[in-house]
Amino acid sequence: MKPFAVFFVTAASLCAAIDGTVINGTTGKPQPGVNITLVKPGQQGMQTIGTTVSDASGHFFFEKDQPGGGPQLLQALYSGINYNKLMTPNIPTSNVELNVFEATKLPAVARVTQQMMLIEPSAGSIAVSENVIIQNDSATTYSNPATGILRFFLPPPANGQVRVQVQGPQGMPLPRAAERTETDGIYKVDYPIKPGETQFEEDYVLPTPSPFTLRGQVVNVKGMAAGPLRLIAPRGVTLAGADLQSVGTEPKTQATIYNVAAPGAFTAAITGIGSLRAPETTQPDQSDSPPVTEGEPHIYNHMLWLLGLALAILAVGLLYLYTTSPVRAPYANK
Repeated sequence: MKPFAVFFVTAASLCAAIDGTVINGTTGKPQPGVNITLVKPGQQGMQTIGTTVSDASGHFFFEKDQPGGGPQLLQALYSGINYNKLMTPNIPTSNVELNVFEATKLPAVARVTQQMMLIEPSAGSIAVSENVIIQNDSATTYSNPATGILRFFLPPPANGQVRVQVQGPQGMPLPRAAERTETDGIYKVDYPIKPGETQFEEDYVLPTPSPFTLRGQVVNVKGMAAGPLRLIAPRGVTLAGADLQSVGTEPKTQATIYNVAAPGAFTAAITGIGSLRAPETTQPDQSDSPPVTEGEPHIYNHMLWLLGLALAILAVGLLYLYTTSPVRAPYANK
C-alpha cells in the first residue's frame, strides 16, 4: 500500500463511526431503550464524546469517535447498573456488541471462590491485605445496594482507615468506598457482581508493635456460598491460635498458610516480621563517581556489517584455494 493510502486509512480509522447492538445477556435478545455514553479518558478526566439511546432493535450509533486515537469507553446504563466496553484502537468500531444483564437481589447466584488475608508485620505496624474473589456463573447481575455485596470486619486499631479496590469481569481495578453498617466493626462495599469473576481487595494498617494478637472475624453474606478464610504469613512470621489450622507452606515464597476453622470471630497471635512484597530499591549513590552501567560493547552495533564482511572474505579465500588447488590443476589445464 502506498504511503498516502496508509495515511488516509489511518486517518479514517481515527475518526470512524461507532455502531453496534445492545444485547441482553439474560434473555439473549437485543435490548432497546438503553442509555449509552461514549467517553474518553484524558488529562482532565473522563471526557464525554456523545450520548445516545438504543433503538427498538437494540442498535446504537455514534457519528464519530474522538480524533487522536487512544482508548475509549462505551458505558451502558441498564436497570441502574453500568456496563462498560473498552474500545482500543485495534478493535473494530462497526457491529460492536455491548452486553447488559437483568439484575437480581438473590445472593445465591454468586459464590465466594477465594478468601485470603495476607498479614505482614514490620517493626512498628502490621499491614493487612484481604483478597476476596466472587464468581457469578449465572446470566444475571447480583446487586443489592441496601445490604452491600461484600461485608468485612475492620479491627478497631485501624480507626476506620481502609482502602478498597474492586475489579470486575474484564475490567480494571477501581477504588470503592467502604461504608459502616449497623454492626460495630462491620463494613460493606456496594458493587454489582456481574456474570464472571469479581475481585475485592481491602488494605489497612494496624499501628501496633509486635508481638500482637490479631482479632478478626469471618463475615459471609447470607445466602452466598463461601469457602474457608486462609491466613498467609510470610517467611519469618508465625501465627498461633485455637481457631487456626496450618495447611502447609507455599514452595516458592515459603509463606505459611492457615485455615480459619469456622466462620465468626477468631484470634491469631503474631510473632516475627516479614513481607511478601518486593524489597524497596536501594538509595542512589551520593558520591561524585559516575554510575557504572552494564551494556554490550559498541562493536555489537555493527555486528551485521562485520558478519557480512567476514563471509565475503571467507568466500574469496575459498575461491582462491579452489582455483589454485593441485588436485584441480591437471583438469584445469586440459
